[in-house]
Amino acid sequence: MKKTIHDKKLPHLRQALNGELMANAFEALFRRDYPERELQVQHCRVGRVYHKPGKDCGIMYRVSCRDREQRVHENWFYGKMFANGKVHSTSGKKHPATWPGCGFWKPVSLWRETEMILHAFPYDSYLPHLGRLLEPEFIKQQVEENLSGFGLPDGSRCLEVACEKIKYMPNKRCVLRYELRVRDPQGRERQLVFYSKTYDNAKSRYVFEVLRELCRHPKCNHGALNIPHPIAHIDEANTLWQHAWAGEDFRAAVKRCGWENLASSGYLSAMAAMLATLHQIELRQARLQAGPTFEMVLENARSDVFDLSGFLPEQAGALQRILNKLARTAATFTEPLPRVTMHGTFKLAQLLCREQQDHNPERQLPCRSGQLALIDFDSIACGDPLYDVAELVASLAYLHVSEDLALNIARHNVESFLQLYESQVPWPCERARHSWYVVTFLLGKMHSSLKRLEKKTEELAPAFELLYSWLDG
Repeated sequence: MKKTIHDKKLPHLRQALNGELMANAFEALFRRDYPERELQVQHCRVGRVYHKPGKDCGIMYRVSCRDREQRVHENWFYGKMFANGKVHSTSGKKHPATWPGCGFWKPVSLWRETEMILHAFPYDSYLPHLGRLLEPEFIKQQVEENLSGFGLPDGSRCLEVACEKIKYMPNKRCVLRYELRVRDPQGRERQLVFYSKTYDNAKSRYVFEVLRELCRHPKCNHGALNIPHPIAHIDEANTLWQHAWAGEDFRAAVKRCGWENLASSGYLSAMAAMLATLHQIELRQARLQAGPTFEMVLENARSDVFDLSGFLPEQAGALQRILNKLARTAATFTEPLPRVTMHGTFKLAQLLCREQQDHNPERQLPCRSGQLALIDFDSIACGDPLYDVAELVASLAYLHVSEDLALNIARHNVESFLQLYESQVPWPCERARHSWYVVTFLLGKMHSSLKRLEKKTEELAPAFELLYSWLDG
């Protein structure tokens, strides 16, 4: 869907969300700021959008351009615009003129024509060490200090490093992909691939320690539960390194053959087995943080309802009634809950898929189950297993909205997953508590769809249909 929105307090927002218009705008900006390079913009892709109606909007751009010598330059830029010209009040703040990893790009620019503050990657005051992670010599040094994590013998050397930018969430996270050429003491060379994830705080060490113990467990990586192994933790950069797992985004793999074929693919069984296995692993050394309480989940729902009401003022009353019912229902949950090792964000976006290969490429086959791997353990904790179950169920149900999947098929997928999961765990999937969680996750998905401009406000009628069906249990 083409990203478009109108916000009276952000008059340049429509232009800022149009990749073609912004390509011309970036070229004009580069002519002003870097005249000697004669940069010509080849492409501007609008990435994630973080919109708060009437307040501000953050927009990720990926811009590719050529200089006068036809060299290609590509970089991420994060633009932040504020309501009522507030951007000018920040223009007096001091910003660095240069920054490690930025090269010739100005770390921060005041873009008056668009009422925007523009940050060039990797400048990020919350992730101050990103620049070092783009330096080949620093990466070579870290690789050679962590040879055992790569399964390499002592004395091995890192000869070449190539880095690819994968995902960036300003002020929060950054994922990079590295390809290495290494040589062991016998002179044998090999290629290695791994991923790097940088955090805005030292929580990266917690995730690393938990993953290290989890991946050593006998139930991990021998069937149902596959997790890319951690390699090392770079303390000074709050950065976790993990081995690559040869696969692709699960959603892309299934979308090729149609979400309507998910139930017959075997993937629902694989997801249920994966989650049931994780929930029954007891970690003895790593101290897991406590999972979300009902009040924490309810507070997130309150925040989502507040923001949703800004997008959908005509639905504010209905949303408040939903929130009130969630609060009343939460007060009835008084029974002790099972406590397990929980993922914390178990949804379709956290799955990688390695499809089965067909030796006859001309034969058209429906979706067939391959191997799955689970990633992104930032929220791993000890808590209620139904929290994870409900988040996956909300992902499956929301396909009715995000992928226009028929409601009866989405419901069938949900029921199939629940039955498969419940058959593999010793605790019951208490439906009232489970449905309560699902409603809170659906509110979050609706909010995300709007603030990222994945759906227009008038396209959310099916989402309300889902909400009411789960609210009634």
